[in-house]
Amino acid sequence: MKQYVFSFYTEQAKPVVWDEAILASGMMEAFSKVKMLMAKYKREKGVPIRVKYKGVRYRHTDIA
Repeated sequence: MKQYVFSFYTEQAKPVVWDEAILASGMMEAFSKVKMLMAKYKREKGVPIRVKYKGVRYRHTDIA
């Protein structure tokens, strides 16, 4: 399994940015998971969420 890293952000007066590492076997699975996360975050925060693909990590490394 690979870790696909995406940067989520909001477009507001004070933007919020955070990274998520999605564990998936392929790019399509990662995009499906990101799409579900976007809908979840939009419901929670009440603002549109944007996503930017950052890259792939092939090893298990901690994001923090």
